[in-house]
Amino acid sequence: MPWTNALCALTCAACGVEAPSPIPAVTLAVVNARVWTGDPARPVVEAVGVSDGRIAAVGSSVAVAALTVDDGLIDAGGAMILPGFIDSHAHLIDAGYQLLEEGDRDPAATPVARSMRSAERDATALDAALDHLTARGVTSVHHMGGWSDVAAFQTAVARHSLTARIYAAVPLATWDRLRDEIANGTFGGPDGRGNAWLRVGAVKGLVDGTLDTRTAALDEAYPGSVGDRGMLLYDEDQLYAWTAAADRAGLQVAMHAIGARATHLVLNTYDRVIRENGRRDRRFRIEHAQHLRTADVDRLARLGVVASMQPTRLLYDASLIDALVGQHRDTTSLPIRSLLDSGARVTFGTDWFYSPVNPLDGLYAAVTRRPLDKRGSGGWIPTERVTIAQAIDAYTLTGAYASFEEATKGRLVVGQLADFVMLDTNLLSAPSPDIRDARVLLTVVDGRIVFDGRQAAPGGPTARP
Repeated sequence: MPWTNALCALTCAACGVEAPSPIPAVTLAVVNARVWTGDPARPVVEAVGVSDGRIAAVGSSVAVAALTVDDGLIDAGGAMILPGFIDSHAHLIDAGYQLLEEGDRDPAATPVARSMRSAERDATALDAALDHLTARGVTSVHHMGGWSDVAAFQTAVARHSLTARIYAAVPLATWDRLRDEIANGTFGGPDGRGNAWLRVGAVKGLVDGTLDTRTAALDEAYPGSVGDRGMLLYDEDQLYAWTAAADRAGLQVAMHAIGARATHLVLNTYDRVIRENGRRDRRFRIEHAQHLRTADVDRLARLGVVASMQPTRLLYDASLIDALVGQHRDTTSLPIRSLLDSGARVTFGTDWFYSPVNPLDGLYAAVTRRPLDKRGSGGWIPTERVTIAQAIDAYTLTGAYASFEEATKGRLVVGQLADFVMLDTNLLSAPSPDIRDARVLLTVVDGRIVFDGRQAAPGGPTARP
């Protein structure tokens, strides 16, 4: 079916449904729902219809049902529909091996065997990871890894076995290989960067370590040490040289930076590259951006840098952060609200396999800022709490923006990819503690049901308020 930007607004007979012209036959429709579209002009509707893997109609239940053919009608019973969650930072293959080890699904998938990878084992690990993702409503992932991971993804694409879309980043040091592979058409697609299932185009650098290993690069020394401020894994000249070269090649650059000293170095590098290479829509990223100098918060918006953050870290690490970093007036930790208020783009992920992959935990963390060991508190740095709508956007629309895919996903509007999740709880009106307890009832990718948890839910898909 040809897709155009022209929409037809039908009259009362169709109760104001939006659909392309000519009106398609809807093969899958969810009605009697609370559909969060992500479209400011029409944020909530009753129903969504799918045709040929795309959103074909949004509007009233009566209108969308009237367009539906065969037996493709699902009554949501008041459940909530959201655009599919986009996890903006994960390590899929390692996560899959971890699942296999925990479940003993593959005796060969031990930590030792993980270092002796094979294409067959990688495929099994990827399948396990995908099953885990779809059960949690995740329909797209930004994968941070290496070239062998990309090969596993390409094999899965050829086999039509992906149930979540992947945007893959490779190491910054291999930027020239990525440039050449794109130019040679290795990944296919009109721009050489792949298709709607697998896209490439990003390189990732590792600028510092982690807080729990006391290797994140801080401005002040770690408590009990003699001047130990963590470590920087690049010197400034090398970081600039590779970033500038990758940027000139038209690649997106993402940098792992956790400590405030590391994030400051990354922002300085990005600032210099922008000035020397000229302005364009490059969407530089900082992965984690866990600690920022207060003076650096506004720089992300000014430079157009995307903050790829993991709000679930505050559930587990707030006490560790307080112990190692403290609340210095010149440094702020996980400043999600401040970044949004400054106009910066913030997208959410989990850093799976290092942390559990559950977007509902991330939404809860961003909205409440309550660490798991301090549930009754008013929140950790409560001034950085965000609204549930802002948190949902960070897990959907901004995730698509961070991979240059906002024109095709991240919202439930006519013409976009039919990737969505059904929840048993209306997150927009539920008390914030209930966010973590919401259940995924249905996950749809490309208009196809890839996870169905309705039978496991007491009473079927009837929603909680």
